[in-house]
Amino acid sequence: MKILVLADCESKSLYEYFTPEKIQGVDLILACGDLKWNYLDFFASMASVPVLFVLGNHDPAYDPSACGGCVCIEDDIYVYK
Repeated sequence: MKILVLADCESKSLYEYFTPEKIQGVDLILACGDLKWNYLDFFASMASVPVLFVLGNHDPAYDPSACGGCVCIEDDIYVYK
């Protein structure tokens, strides 16, 4: 299984200079906090794999359903395949 892990700062290589080949073969995307919602939304719309996330220590209080297409796994267990 190939997992793309994102955390703390947005990668220009993956975001601003995105090409589908950069995430080819990725089975799951895990965002580990302190990322902007539009960054997560981008991956949710561009990747055909689940985008899971947890909050970081600098993330504001929010409604977990606000990040469309992503799955909040905060205090939860997520089983994939």
